[in-house]
Amino acid sequence: MTTIVYGHFDSAGSLHRQIASFCVDEKGFHDNDRLVRLYGGAIAECLLDYDDWKDGWAEYFGNTRSLEQALDIAQWHEGHYAVKSFILDRDTELGRSLVRGYLDEAPETSFLMLRNIRSSLQSLIPAGDEFWTHVQDMAAATLVAEQVIHYLCDHVIEICMGAEGWTLGDCIQAMSTLSGQYHAKALETQNLGVSSPAVIDHDFDYMVNTMMNEAMRLGMPDHAGLFKMLAANDTQPFIPFHKAEGVDVIAKPLFRVFHVMDSDLKSMILAKATGRMMAVASAGDEPDMDCCVVTPMALASMQGSYLHCLSSSFHS
Repeated sequence: MTTIVYGHFDSAGSLHRQIASFCVDEKGFHDNDRLVRLYGGAIAECLLDYDDWKDGWAEYFGNTRSLEQALDIAQWHEGHYAVKSFILDRDTELGRSLVRGYLDEAPETSFLMLRNIRSSLQSLIPAGDEFWTHVQDMAAATLVAEQVIHYLCDHVIEICMGAEGWTLGDCIQAMSTLSGQYHAKALETQNLGVSSPAVIDHDFDYMVNTMMNEAMRLGMPDHAGLFKMLAANDTQPFIPFHKAEGVDVIAKPLFRVFHVMDSDLKSMILAKATGRMMAVASAGDEPDMDCCVVTPMALASMQGSYLHCLSSSFHS
């Protein structure tokens, strides 16, 4: 404990070197937008140790923005740091994992790390620079996603399983179906032109990786081939749209409360929530479901709803 606390000034510098190393390619190009996302994740991880993360977020950044402003995707585009939500999640999760190496279970170490991150960064970037607004927005997106996922999974277990008698498999299929639906809404298929097939496949890979990474991060076994375990070509996937509507009834109020209005961001949150539920079902010594069952179940429902909704939009 003592070593960690007194070593935090050095730790902030070490963290910066790690983060910066992920933002430079072999040609020396520096990706400042990724720097923002990585720091947004690292700062968000520390802010989660506040009793109320919203108070910590406002206090740390000077209370200059509301959550509604921070999650306004249109403003992200105007600020030229907009990115697909699945890339946002990949980088903020990396930032979170990097900073965890410098923390212990005492909240004080998070508070010290926050102070020293700010001190070390302000020696490089002045306080009034737009960089700080961008980091604030990325931290907000990370914090909000974490809270919505937490409440959504709890409510689905309590309402759908406890009151409606669903199984864990029902919940997983419904949540993955809803993620596919929301992402299909986010794609402006009429503007894709000849790149449409490539974008559709690429974005599905984003969804799958986000869902699977969350599941495995929380303990689902990592077996070879899990990412490819879709239904056979001659098998129609089961897509429980009616159950997805039941999950959507729970999700919509949460999205409103936390000002999540963007379909792409909603899809990412639902993909992570699905992964978390997959871990609940398949992790541990005596899992409720084998990962070789739960994975194709989730992937088939996600892919089926995604392609079905895209097909409907093409023909509308």
